[in-house]
Amino acid sequence: MAAAKALAAALRVIDRDPAAERDALERIAAWASQFTPMVSLEGQGILLEIESSLRLFHGHAKLASAISRGIRDIGFNATLGIAPTPLAARLFARAEAQGRAVRSCITLQELPERVGDLPLFLLDWPQKALARLTDLGLLRLRDILALANEGIARRFGPEIVLSIERLMGRVADPREPYSAPPRFRSRLELPAEAEGVEALLFPLKRLLAELEGYARGRGAGVQRLILKLEHGRKAHTRLPLEFASPEREADFILAIAREKLGRLTLPAATHALGLRADALLPYVPRSCAWLPGPREHALEGERLVERLSARLGSDRVFGIALADDHRPEKDWKKVARSNPRQKHAGADAPSHRSRRPTWLLPRPHKLITEAGLPVLQGSLELTAGPERIEAGWWDGEEVRRDYYVATNPRGETFWVYREHRDLSAWYLHGVFA
Repeated sequence: MAAAKALAAALRVIDRDPAAERDALERIAAWASQFTPMVSLEGQGILLEIESSLRLFHGHAKLASAISRGIRDIGFNATLGIAPTPLAARLFARAEAQGRAVRSCITLQELPERVGDLPLFLLDWPQKALARLTDLGLLRLRDILALANEGIARRFGPEIVLSIERLMGRVADPREPYSAPPRFRSRLELPAEAEGVEALLFPLKRLLAELEGYARGRGAGVQRLILKLEHGRKAHTRLPLEFASPEREADFILAIAREKLGRLTLPAATHALGLRADALLPYVPRSCAWLPGPREHALEGERLVERLSARLGSDRVFGIALADDHRPEKDWKKVARSNPRQKHAGADAPSHRSRRPTWLLPRPHKLITEAGLPVLQGSLELTAGPERIEAGWWDGEEVRRDYYVATNPRGETFWVYREHRDLSAWYLHGVFA
């Protein structure tokens, strides 16, 4: 430290924050639960029991690659060690961190050879014991493995013998599994203040990758997220993200967040991001089949609506539901897309609606008549009707009409009517597809 200060007079010394380190380890452990149900915190490392996951991830190499790549995606660096015992795996990871080339060890039979060249100081043994071993010329694990356990216990204590036995897999080494919290919370301080929205997308992707791993480990998704942008002096911007069905894919959520952030005007530069999910819901994975089924088409439709809502605003994207009114221009209404209790048009529709077109004109169009019959690109033939509608007397917009289905010589089908107050006038109100 003194030499570093001499070389850099402006050097700032930052003390380690054990609470922050523990929080980071717990976040990584919650994220890592997507690879195995058995995750344990171990000092400054994390242990994963992966034997039961190898078939799912197609072997040690692909699983290790997925873990390394995922850890980088959430903003951390880590060294990995793979071995048949927890202590040996930790030794390999520590050796890798010091630049020592160590191959993974898969079986107990090859473990003594693999750990033999590793130095003793990589072990969490008391410093006093390590110093005495060094004085005796015992520098590597193979040196102490050649000694009898009785002599080691007599000179250095039984805990050293127990550690060796656990390292070599001769004695069980159970670990307490880590249990992730039921709610997702994550916060990320930015290395520099972000002036615009685009600068927030990269750190937000890190938080969403962490959320995805956390949710995958529980077979769950989220239907509502809260994104918090911190601007300093207790000022912040709160942005809710809501979905039609439980989601957890980071890329899709990022696309929705990008659209919503693009419509925001931030009051100041952002120096930290926070992401929160208060409720986890069961998640049904999407099918990877070559030909998607009805459910996959429905989910893609929901995702399209969510993207449009994020880009245009939720007030501009809505559904259509039936209204309890016989007047055609009033028998439907707008409903919020997220309201599952509203019945959309066409669902459980009364029988009279089955003869009505779905395309209505904004206002009825008066038709030309010949010999008392309507004309629209030729004389219209009335093929069905009349359907008499008398309603609206209670709200001052009374209608008394007879509706008919009519076709012209070109085969086009229309919905026409005439008013009771003037039976000689015909109006076009709808077009059948």
